[in-house]
Parts: sequence; structure tokens; C-alpha cells
Amino acid sequence: MIALLETTLDLSGDVIECGVYRGGTLAKILRTVAELAADKQVFACDSFEGFPEDNVGRVDVGFFRFLARIQKKFRVCEDVPARIERLFGYYNISGRVEKGYFSDTLHKFSQDRFCFIHLDVDIYSSYIECLDELYAKLVPGGVVVFDDYGSSKWPGAKKAVDEFFADKDASPGKSTERQDAAWYVRKPLANA
Repeated sequence: MIALLETTLDLSGDVIECGVYRGGTLAKILRTVAELAADKQVFACDSFEGFPEDNVGRVDVGFFRFLARIQKKFRVCEDVPARIERLFGYYNISGRVEKGYFSDTLHKFSQDRFCFIHLDVDIYSSYIECLDELYAKLVPGGVVVFDDYGSSKWPGAKKAVDEFFADKDASPGKSTERQDAAWYVRKPLANA
């Protein structure tokens, strides 16, 4: 994921992560942006309260996983927004934490453009919401990374991504440039 991020930082647009949870991946993103493109803004979007229960469905249940347990995941994150604000300061990055469900918050980015989007949102409905709202704001040559694509734990992620890109001129590819592989789409250049 970081190798893909690095390929986008010379493009216009900012960086956004949806599905922050405890902020581990965001810290890596912030360090990379601080080193290579400190003028970019970074946005961190999450409810920090888990999934909206009525949005988790059977499509999101992998083998040996139970819907009721998934609906209750990722709820202990009250301290994370303040920690992220401190990370913005530590790395001297202009950033914003957007707390709330994607259906209530992503419209706030209507005027923004992004060179890099990291989606770690786990469930089908969240992937659809994020892609519907953000992919049009990705600049040509920009990258969207799908953390859960191909994961047997989150089958709804692959279904959502495949459905979204079924009628687009891009499809998910796998980057193996570094130790941890990442599934992503690079938005085609306008004249390509």
C-alpha cells in the first residue's frame, strides 16, 4: 500500500483513508506524506463506533463467522480521533478527522480531489458508499487501495469492488512490489 501511495504523491489532490479503526495504517500514511509531500492534506474517516448494524448483511459473513459478532466489531475507539489529531501535529501534516458513518460524512468532500484513497471498510455497503462518493474525486493516475479485497473474512468487499468496476475502464490489480501485497485500481489517464 505504501509503495502505491508513493507513486501518487506527485499528482494533484490529497489523501484520504476510510476505515481508520485504531490508526495503525494511517500513521504509516502520515509518515510517508510527511517525508515526500508534506503540503498534502490527509483525511481520516471512520465512525469510531463500529458498523451501522443494519448495513451488515449475509454477504459480509465469511466461513465460521457470525453476523451478530461482526455487527458488534470495532466499537472501542473513542480515544482514536484525539490520537490522530496528535499524529497530524507530530508529522506537521494538515489533516482532518471526519467522525461518523460514511453515508453521513463523505458528502463533505464534494469539492475535494484525491491522489490516493485507502479503503479499509470491511463490509459491502461501506465499500459501495465510499466508491460511489469518492472514486469520481480521484484524479487520473491516482490510486484507490482495497484493504479487504480477496479476504475470506470479508467477502462483501470483493463483491462490492467487482460490482462497482464492472462497467468502468479499470479493474482491480494486485501490487506485490513490497512484502505485503495490496489490491488496487489506478484511475486511467483521461486520454489513455
